[in-house]
Amino acid sequence: MITYAEVEKLRSSWVADQSVLSLYVYVPPASAGLGELQVRAADLIEAATELTPDALHREDEVAARRALGQLAGERPGYTLGIFVSEQLGLLDVVQLPGRFAERAVLATRPHLRPVLAALERYPDHRIVVIDDRHAWLFTVAGDRIEVVTRVPAEAAPIAAFGGWYLEPSDDRQRVTELAPHRYEDAAAILDRQARHGNSQPLVVGGHADGVRHLLPLLPRAVMTEYAGSFAADPRTMTLARARELAAPVTSHWAEQREWQLVQAVTARRPGKPTAIGLEECLAAVNGGSADLLLTADEPIVPGFHCERCAVLSVSSDGCCDWGAASWPVPDLLEEMVWRMLHAGRQVVSARTLQCTAAAWLQ
Repeated sequence: MITYAEVEKLRSSWVADQSVLSLYVYVPPASAGLGELQVRAADLIEAATELTPDALHREDEVAARRALGQLAGERPGYTLGIFVSEQLGLLDVVQLPGRFAERAVLATRPHLRPVLAALERYPDHRIVVIDDRHAWLFTVAGDRIEVVTRVPAEAAPIAAFGGWYLEPSDDRQRVTELAPHRYEDAAAILDRQARHGNSQPLVVGGHADGVRHLLPLLPRAVMTEYAGSFAADPRTMTLARARELAAPVTSHWAEQREWQLVQAVTARRPGKPTAIGLEECLAAVNGGSADLLLTADEPIVPGFHCERCAVLSVSSDGCCDWGAASWPVPDLLEEMVWRMLHAGRQVVSARTLQCTAAAWLQ
């Protein structure tokens, strides 16, 4: 799957005439046929042209539907995000695991809210596989295992990497090629990683007794990122299999975290200022007071952006310039999300949110 850095690069694509086509289509596990997907794509694109008339370049629609036809049969159970602009020389396809909101959007940039939601729900993470003689740690980013970390018992650790040696690897390498280590030392190394700022979710795999031995030794800072565990025999485990077993664990962890945030924000607890609904959240984002923004998955909310004062609004005259420099945007939620991210604030796309948006304030 795509990385945050690649999303930022895609976001940098820009045209002035709102002609960049973003198309999201879900491919069912047992698809009734490519024809139905093409009909669905055509309906989505038609809806986008009604919202943003005279912007679609028909060659972009042809390219998007051609890409859908070529890839749909290879990715059942995935949502395909297709981004096209012949003007920019852009044709990119992102494969999102599972079902995300289907839509077509015409804008000055690629529409990326569903991609950001996928990155939240399938986060990069760490996996520890452990037994009574060995411990191994590696990191997962999207569909790739970027690095395997190793602790040779006979050598001194490298402080720059939290005590772990780093070696390149591939999915076929067996985890049992790595070196032995004990539960206490594994916990200590994870503790050092936490102190170095590594806050990725942690999944522990191995025999049940091995997992039970490790968990009580993990410091509180590490346990706050503990996502869960899976059962496996470390002696026969491959990296690809470890990644496969960890995926539903991290997905469940992300879903629970999302639900807890929705409950906490919408409860309006005393002493924690909140904004509920689009109007309140727009004011908070425009004023820079939103610390955490929750957005609902489905809605696309048209609005305006003022080039002079940078205010986002539902109406063209919703800023101090009374619309003199306001330009339409197809989705205010997309603009709010990116403003929050570029300010270093937190954003979560929430499946269970009952309103359009909600926020914790500073």
